[in-house]
Amino acid sequence: MKTQKIIVITSLGLIGGFFIFLGVSKYIDFRCANSFGPEFNKKRKELHIPIIPPVWKVYFSDENATAWQASKVSRGHGFKVVIYNGCDLDGEEDHYYFSSKKIQDTVLTAYYKYVNRYRNKDSTVFIFQIGHHADTITSKKADSIFVANKISKDF
Repeated sequence: MKTQKIIVITSLGLIGGFFIFLGVSKYIDFRCANSFGPEFNKKRKELHIPIIPPVWKVYFSDENATAWQASKVSRGHGFKVVIYNGCDLDGEEDHYYFSSKKIQDTVLTAYYKYVNRYRNKDSTVFIFQIGHHADTITSKKADSIFVANKISKDF
């Protein structure tokens, strides 16, 4: 009888410890996720990186990334993904749309990679996609595409 009580108490302790471990793990993974949302916009402006407009909603979030989206697909800045590893900000991806169709067929995507323990310097890459064809372009070319399409940069 005494052995049975010890087994039950030990089992309950292990189960409780497992759930505590899961809670702590989830906290560690998500503790900084909210640090890189709209509250990080001041720093984005300093770095000349597009902000997250206050009216955007979270489209998706997990322990490595959070995506924000405009409530309605429109021309201009419509989607942003922020990528992080715990409390280390890794990068951001911004999508600008140039078509008024519901399915966007022309997109300019800007990828920003931050300095972190794996990377020594910041970098920015622009990809311009029309249909299924995509090309890497310079920031100067990206600027001219914004001007030609009358899309204001939000950074």
